[in-house]
Amino acid sequence: MENKKNIIAIIENIRAAKELSVEEKAQFDALTLQDWADLLNDGEKVTDLADKAAKNKTLQIKKEKCAEFLAMDKEAMFTAFIDNPFFVSKRIVMDKKTNAYKVADVKKQLNFYDLNRAFQLKHSKELDANGNPILNKAVTVANNDNFDLYLRMFLDNIAQSIADDIKIASPALTDLQAQKKAESGMDGIGLAKMEEQLRKVCAAICPESVLPKMLKEDVKFIKISAANVKYDAIQVFNEKNMMNSIFAAIKTRKEGGKYKMTSKAVCHRAKKEG
Repeated sequence: MENKKNIIAIIENIRAAKELSVEEKAQFDALTLQDWADLLNDGEKVTDLADKAAKNKTLQIKKEKCAEFLAMDKEAMFTAFIDNPFFVSKRIVMDKKTNAYKVADVKKQLNFYDLNRAFQLKHSKELDANGNPILNKAVTVANNDNFDLYLRMFLDNIAQSIADDIKIASPALTDLQAQKKAESGMDGIGLAKMEEQLRKVCAAICPESVLPKMLKEDVKFIKISAANVKYDAIQVFNEKNMMNSIFAAIKTRKEGGKYKMTSKAVCHRAKKEG
């Protein structure tokens, strides 16, 4: 790395909360993830700054991926998003063989909420005090403004259904959320009823032209994916994870509805020959 002493001095200034000169800021911002990996390998205590640099890199790549989707017409965008919502980012990891830090690729899934946020920023009509665009919440890239409400109500029904299976209480909606649920026609935890609800959620998110007909098996898949056991308690996932699960179900149904199952259990491992 060129000018390592200068970089260390800049980092020390940052630690001391000193204001950087324009030139120093340019030098710091120009550091690559490989530069940060090299500093870590040299024994410099910059883990926090290296992690922040990796996070910023991911945000940059995510922003570029959103822009790529939003440049398409609506039907093409949803088709592409259903088929492949993933992108490749970078992170700094320890190589177990060499015990040295290196830059590695990492596959990440772009969430539809992130895409919708990028759309609202793209159509911003106001700036904040720092000149940054403010989300235009009057618009959405989804097919229906109520997509988020329907998804949240469906998520609550999934939680209720899981709780009902083992006769426990599910987390309660607030009075306002319960009122919205009744008004939106999203009540009921029977499988046939939830099949209708899933179709309603999907239709609010995606154009009808790109949607397969969602079935009870898709409800069951989402229900299974929603529950995470924490010792003796069941933790239901959040809305962003629900959105990922719904898009996984849409893609699977679009491709014939054949879900997969894997296992880490020893009893399922094939015996090695020899």
